[in-house]
Order: sequence, then C-alpha cells, then structure tokens
Amino acid sequence: MLPRSEFRYSYFAPQPEHDPVQHTAVSLESDIPPVRTIRDIEAIERVPLEERVWSWNLNDWIARGWSLAPDKFALQYVEDGDPRREPVSISYRELAKRSTQAANLFHFLGAGHEDGILFLTPTLPQLYYALLGGLATGIACVVNWMQKPEHLVDLVRSARTRVLVVLGPTPGYDIWENVQKIRAQLPAGLHVLSVQALGGTRLAQTDFDALCAKQPGERTVFERTVVADDVAAYVHSGGTTGSPKLVRLTHRGICYKAWVQAALRGGEREDSIFADYPLFHVAGLLSRGIFSIASGMTVVIPSALGARDRRFIANYWKFVERYRITHFTGVPTTLAVLAKNLPTTEDVSSLKKTATTGSAPLPVETVRELERGLGIRVLLTYGSTEYTTSATQPPREGDPRYGSTGFRLPYTRVETVELDRDGNIARVCGPDEPGIVVVKGPGVTPGYVDPKHNAGVFTSDGYFKSGDLGRIDADGYLWITGRVKDLIIRGGHNIDPMTIEDTLKKHPAVLHAAAVGRPDAYAGELPVAYVQRVPGASASEGELAAFALAHIPERPAAPKEIYFVEALPLTDIGKPDKVNLRFDAARRAFTEVLAAALGARAQLAVEVGPDATHGTRVTVAVSGMAAGCRLDIERRIAGVMKGYSYHYVLRFG
Repeated sequence: MLPRSEFRYSYFAPQPEHDPVQHTAVSLESDIPPVRTIRDIEAIERVPLEERVWSWNLNDWIARGWSLAPDKFALQYVEDGDPRREPVSISYRELAKRSTQAANLFHFLGAGHEDGILFLTPTLPQLYYALLGGLATGIACVVNWMQKPEHLVDLVRSARTRVLVVLGPTPGYDIWENVQKIRAQLPAGLHVLSVQALGGTRLAQTDFDALCAKQPGERTVFERTVVADDVAAYVHSGGTTGSPKLVRLTHRGICYKAWVQAALRGGEREDSIFADYPLFHVAGLLSRGIFSIASGMTVVIPSALGARDRRFIANYWKFVERYRITHFTGVPTTLAVLAKNLPTTEDVSSLKKTATTGSAPLPVETVRELERGLGIRVLLTYGSTEYTTSATQPPREGDPRYGSTGFRLPYTRVETVELDRDGNIARVCGPDEPGIVVVKGPGVTPGYVDPKHNAGVFTSDGYFKSGDLGRIDADGYLWITGRVKDLIIRGGHNIDPMTIEDTLKKHPAVLHAAAVGRPDAYAGELPVAYVQRVPGASASEGELAAFALAHIPERPAAPKEIYFVEALPLTDIGKPDKVNLRFDAARRAFTEVLAAALGARAQLAVEVGPDATHGTRVTVAVSGMAAGCRLDIERRIAGVMKGYSYHYVLRFG
C-alpha cells in the first residue's frame, strides 16, 4: 500500500514548512513527447505510473493550483448568459480562503473522511467552494439538482450524507421546496445549509456564506491522512428512468486522470475554460472543476445553467471574445448548434487549435464544419463516469481518424471482446471485429456505492463491462458503434442507430437526429427517427425519408417513420434522451394498433413509461365505452398485446 499523504495546509503563509508537498515546486508541464501512434502510448508505459504521478492525494493537486498565482482570477461568474454583464470575479487567493472555510465548517458540523457532503445547486461560485472544501473534509457528491424528491432521498441516504448544501428558495427553481418535501425522510443529524443566489431568499440560520465566514480561512483546523484508494467523490451515473447509481471515484483515479490531463491534453495557468457542463456530470466535475483549478486556469461560469441556457449559447462567441477563452468545449449537441452559427465579427483567436468533446457521438460533418470555420481540430474522446471521465483520446499530433475515439490512455487497457455465458471474456476480438468494449486501469471505479449494482459489472479479471459496442482497428483506434441496449433489432437484424443518425445529419435541413426502435408485432422493432430541423428549414418527412433510404447502406435500417420535434429532448448532460424517445415511439405504436383493434367502441389513451419490476410499462386507459362492451374490449386489447413483449396495465374510466 502506498503511504498516506498527510496534510494540514497553510496556503499563503510565508513559512515553507507549512506546505508539506511544496506545491509550487511541482511542474505539470509534460516531458512526454507528442503522441502520434499507439507505439507512443506503449513507450510512455515503460516508466511505472508511480514514478509519474507526484501525489495520490487529490487535495495536494488542488492546493498546488491555488498556490501558482494567488492573485489571478480563478472564477468569473455571470449568472444569466449575458456577455455584457459585469462578472463576479474570484481570485485564487479568495477561492483558497473560501474553500478552506467551507472545509472547516463541514468539519465543525461533524463530517469525517467517510461522510458524504452533498451539493444540490446549479453552477455557482459557492458550488466550487463547497466542492473543494468537501474534498478536503470527506467525500464530495455533486447531485443533479433537477432530480425528483424520491430520488434525492435515495441519493442522500446512499452517500451517507452528513451535510447537504442546497440552493435556497429561489424564483424559477424548486430545489429548496423539493428538499423540504423529503425532510422527514432524511437521516437524523443531517445538516442542511442554504445558498442565497439568483435573486433568491437568504435564510439567516442556515446561510452557507454566513456560516463559512465564521470559520478560519488560512488553514484547515483538522488533520487528515489520505491513501490512494480512499474514495474522494461520489458521482451519479444514469438516472433517466429510476434512481441514479452513485459511482465511487478514488483519489488514485482522479489524480491519475489529472496527470493524464496535464501530460496529453495540456492545461496551463494562462488558459481559460467555460463551466458549460454541469458539475454533477463527471466531465464538469473534473475538466471544468478539479483539473482546471489544479492547473491554475480561469474558469468562466457564463450562466448558472451552463450550456442549458439558450442565451449563453446564442452569445457563445461574444463570451469567447470577452473572456479570451482558450479551451473550446461542449457536448456534441452543443457543437452541432455552434457549427451552424459560426462567429462573424467576434474575435475568437484566443481559442487553441485542438479541442476535445465526449458524452455522445459527434458526426464527422460537424467536425469538418468546425475545422473549416474555426481552424480547430475537434477530437472525440470515449469515457464514462465509471472510468473517471475519458478512457481514450485521438492523438493531437497524429491522424485523428475522424469518427474514431482514438487510442487508449497510457496505463489503461481497452479491449473489444466476446463474453461467455457467465459474463467473462471468452476471447478478445481481432482488428476491426465488433465486440463489447471493456476497460481496466487506475481510473476505473472500484464499484458503485450500492453493492447490488456491482453484480455482473466486472469480469473475473477486473475489466469493467461498458455495454458499448465497438471495434479497434489494426492501428489501435477505437470506434464506438453503439450501445447494446440502443441496438434496434428488426427481425433478428441488428441495426446501429448511429447509421441512421449520421445519414440524416448530412441533410442540410437537419440539426439533430436520434433513432430508436418502435415496437412491431412482426419484426420486433422498426427503426424510426426524431428530427430537429435547422431553424427556417422546411424539409418534409417524405423528403428526409427518401434521403435516408438513398444514403443508408442497408435498406432495413432506413427509418419507417420520421417525427419532427421543435427541440430534440436531451438528458441533463446534453445527450439525446433516447429512453424517453423509446417510450414515445412505443406510445405512438400502441395507440395506433389498439385504436385499430377497438374502432369506435371506446376512447383510448396510452402512456408508456418506466416500471420498477418490468423495466417498461404500457398503461392503456379506456373510457366512453357502451354498456356490456368491457369483456369484448379486454379480449381485443389482450389479443393485440400478446404480440409484444411489453407489460401492460388496463384501466377503465
């Protein structure tokens, strides 16, 4: 076991003995030559990882970032996406002080190194203070503040939460009200602190800022020791159809990824980046949070809602110009919008010529539009919460092979495999042979907080089974081809929805597209597509269907229906919300076939949604039927539904 890293920091005191890790002496400038091929990755690995990572205590990395340039702006905050508004600017000296006060407050309230400190707020400066203070004191947990109350109860309990930091009563937000609904169900001894922001009400007795101000900010008043495998943070994964799963992220995993970030991607104190991802997403927590602070960068918060704020996206290039942003970022759906609205008069010369993105597939045409319009090479990484963000990255200096997610990161193993009946690796797939992607390495989570979620997740030799489908070519590039659960299976024919989506996005009228399977009694599923058109475009369903049929290589993959939407529904982190799209496609399908079966006998309403036991539930509500028809209607509905593998509930009104 590696020795524990002890700390009791005095961040800006002149005595060097108070700074046991000598943060300012540690340089993150990489001595690693540029990566061009998989051979360069292998060359890096000839040096043991323990000789490359200077500390396995995440708090050391954060303290180093604070100490690089104390008077530089660490955070610049605009609450509403208006680039003309004067920002609230916080120096690194102030960030260190406020974060240390938060750490001391959490300690005063009884939080220890195994206790969860949970944050329920949009992206505010206070969230950064609480996050960094929480990492110093216990286990930090940033939660999606849009979660339903019943899911919040599960998260608070699972995290063994001692302190809950919540946005107070605020117009336009129901965060505080949702917490009040579940107060009686929360653990005894839990402290709830309120944050006043965004025009909300200050609650004097629980005000986070006021309580922090009573604590010392020069140093932590407690001592703590950390080993590499201690849990640093809980980050939730999933949660679209049920309570999210909390993923354990260790100091080892985050420190390893901080080293990779500095070694392969860059990130120096002169840089600036948008906090456009929410901090409850692993990319927001790490790339826009911890890693940026550890590198001494300036983090610009353009809106409390980040990229979800349409005003910010509409003024994106003005923000870049004003704040001299260097790191071009965004989820693929955001980049698709920006590619259609490139800068005209704004000066965006501060942007670096290489950028990365992830979270969802990025169409090659979007990449080329951004490269033509901005001169920026956008590289698609592959990662997940369970990997502590990215596991692969295209080479910055070599051939990016647009469409691929590049090489595995140094010291991380990525394979495409065939699994046996027990869920273990039966064999590793050959070059360009599709298989299930598995990942192993220092960044991979040791598991979920709830042990029941760990069943079947790891192979017997320690690989995490992603559920993603992909192939690795002869040169080591990983190509993600879809999700096992996203496959559309039409009469035994596996259809990758990306084939449909990528084709439709080539049409000039299409801004976003998402393909899912629609239930079909004969084929099992038929492919359908949801399309958001470019503003002002008028392409018809027939035009897009003909375009897809002409350009999709396999005729069975051509979508049988195209549904236009004003805005493609997205998850809270900007991915197409395919779970709810599948529900909608099923609702349309069952409404159609059941209405045909019932005719004019009754009025019909169909809902499709999640079911805790069966996964999906179809609710069929029947009303307005004539007397004596109930049995006949029940038989007709049963006759239709027996052709589908869906659980259904019949209700009469």
